[in-house]
Amino acid sequence: MIFDWDGTLFDSTAAIAHSLSRAARDLDLGEVDEHQARQVIGLGFAEATRALVGEVSAATLDAFVAKYRQYYFADEHALVLYEGILPLLQTLKNQNKYLAVATGKSRMGLNHLLKKHPEISQLFDSTRTADETASKPHPLMLQELLDEHNITVEQAMMVGDTQFDIEMARAIQMKNIAVSYGAHSVDDLQRAQPDWVVHDVTQLAQCLLPTFVGNSDV
Repeated sequence: MIFDWDGTLFDSTAAIAHSLSRAARDLDLGEVDEHQARQVIGLGFAEATRALVGEVSAATLDAFVAKYRQYYFADEHALVLYEGILPLLQTLKNQNKYLAVATGKSRMGLNHLLKKHPEISQLFDSTRTADETASKPHPLMLQELLDEHNITVEQAMMVGDTQFDIEMARAIQMKNIAVSYGAHSVDDLQRAQPDWVVHDVTQLAQCLLPTFVGNSDV
């Protein structure tokens, strides 16, 4: 079971969008509204920056990352796991499922949050971040996770809240679930043709646990 982080496990999309918008404004990179910012959540930072403000120099990119982190970490005390996520992951772990994270976050950013949330960090067997492999929607991070545990694509499932998550999974024919409570709208998610769409954590649990019966749209 492979999970995206922001907008899937962690209620952080509003904070990310707000931080991207403020960082762009502070550096005179143009006005980025929060809807635009939400649309790039899930990409690696370089790819997200290019999509929001176009090509920038390495120095400007570094400054943008630093400004974004300044705002994001200032608000991180308010960021929490979605209600129901922790018991869902614990149940899956008790069923001897391999659990992994495939995220557009940096390694530094993910490790920082895993350290602050030991109750969830100990549940994951592996994690991949965009700065240590290819950014979504390229499927390399999924393939690396499969190879690490000698698991076939038929044995795996990707869960995410953006088109990029679904496109990444579909690129290697991995089963996938789109959650509509994160960054992208239902219409955006449907354009990527997910196998299933769910609208809250309870419905996600129905998909991932044995009682799930397999509707195309829960």
